[in-house]
Amino acid sequence: MNGEFDVLILGSGLSGSTLALCLQAAGLRTCMVDAKRHPRFAIGESTIPNTSKLYTLMSVKYGVPELAALSSFDDLIERVGTCGMKDNFGFVYHDKRADPTRVHQFPLSEIVSTESHLYRADVDHWLACRARDRGAALLEGVATRTIEVTERGVRFEGVDGTRISADYVVDATGRGSYLADAFGLRTTEGLRTKSKSIFTHMTGVIPFDEVTTIRAPRRWHTGTLHHVFDGGWMWVIPFDNSDRSANPRCSVGICWRIDNGDESPIPNPERAFATFLADHPDIARQFEHARAEREWTSTGRLQYTATRTVGERWCLTSNAAGFIDPLFSRGMQNTAVVVDRLAERLINRFAAGFVPEVFDDIDALQAGLIEENDFLVSGAFRSFAAFDLWNAWFRVWQVNQVTGTMRTEQQLRTVSQLVAADGGGSSVLRPGCAPGSRVDGFIDAFYSRADRIIESYWNWEISMETAAREFRTLFADVDFVPPSFGLTDMSQPFFDIDADKVAQAVAWARGARPGIRELYLGGLPAEADAERSGVVAP
Repeated sequence: MNGEFDVLILGSGLSGSTLALCLQAAGLRTCMVDAKRHPRFAIGESTIPNTSKLYTLMSVKYGVPELAALSSFDDLIERVGTCGMKDNFGFVYHDKRADPTRVHQFPLSEIVSTESHLYRADVDHWLACRARDRGAALLEGVATRTIEVTERGVRFEGVDGTRISADYVVDATGRGSYLADAFGLRTTEGLRTKSKSIFTHMTGVIPFDEVTTIRAPRRWHTGTLHHVFDGGWMWVIPFDNSDRSANPRCSVGICWRIDNGDESPIPNPERAFATFLADHPDIARQFEHARAEREWTSTGRLQYTATRTVGERWCLTSNAAGFIDPLFSRGMQNTAVVVDRLAERLINRFAAGFVPEVFDDIDALQAGLIEENDFLVSGAFRSFAAFDLWNAWFRVWQVNQVTGTMRTEQQLRTVSQLVAADGGGSSVLRPGCAPGSRVDGFIDAFYSRADRIIESYWNWEISMETAAREFRTLFADVDFVPPSFGLTDMSQPFFDIDADKVAQAVAWARGARPGIRELYLGGLPAEADAERSGVVAP
């Protein structure tokens, strides 16, 4: 095939297909080129409320209702019948054995969103097909031979002889990004997290609820289950936890902190998994009848980034730009943030008559997202050494989640009002509508204090007891999280934020200081208090 396009997208997974949908809806000529074919395995399988809000935001902002399906399990399962439900984040801490007093669960309220376990082989394929239905070209099984980026444009040649020209190229592939390699951009400099992983899909995994007496507000099996231990964590993401799903599989993986400097892949992942289960009998019960449905993947060090992610006619996005660790399921969230900002910039640039521009704001955005994720994940791996520290760091992450989701909801309401006012015209695509990687400045000091505490502990400057005490002091000083949520109460293991607690949070927010008041009154669910209708933060 030979062709001319406005934007060439390398990769047709979640990132590439989402971007193609947004650009194609705006009238840009897009082409996705993928070295592989759908359906295919991909990691990043668990949504979080902020991810769902971001997909709703993009569906409204760009007039792409297909994207809203990723914001709701009920909508998604009607279109992709192999996904699982997710109604909680569950964490069980293990020494050799699990302790019923060392658990956390964050039930997800339907007031906010309904989350999903994405069977990526089918979800990515479905999205790619929707982009193609809107007119995007989709070339599968076409590996890159060369890409030439000049001041005049982009020229692509595939190993099969395919030739494509475009004004702009987006690399939405992954670690093996052609552009990152060609431009010598790969680096690990500045990254604190060091971990490696093994993972696969299995059948026959027994729900944890059936092999343990440890109880929580929701069943462990209806959410994303994390088994946490000193040195790492394990995920159990079932796709078979709803009678509406036709998928018997379960995603299973373990991430270990790298302490010995060996960043090479684990040579025998099956044996490593068996050894891990032998050391953790309470986890092993889940896997008495389980078997791998695909070959195990064993990674070396997971972390990498890029010295820069943009040029005059090119951009790296998603896992092509960098990766930290699957912990906290932030990959899809960060992808959505960047795709939204990039789509906005490209649509505006082409509408004005395309002139090459380096999108420095997107480069800074991606660097900030990677830095923030590295901060959260590296702190978590350090805190796994002792439950009292993990109990604290879990709350650092939850504060990040809650405030970030509030900010995205503000953006969604602003965009929805603009769309309603002009019928979906170009006023929606203005600078500032896309959410950024950070929330509000008043949280920066909180992050800095949390970082100093965990780093001081890790560097043997303070004891575990002192670190735990300093975390308690830190949370006692927090005035930007509604008390009804219970996030800063270190004696509280469960956080079931129902309608009553949201209503209490609204009442609390009315008396909060500026910045905090607007964050929550503009971000809490409108159903919680009719008086807040029309209240949108500037």
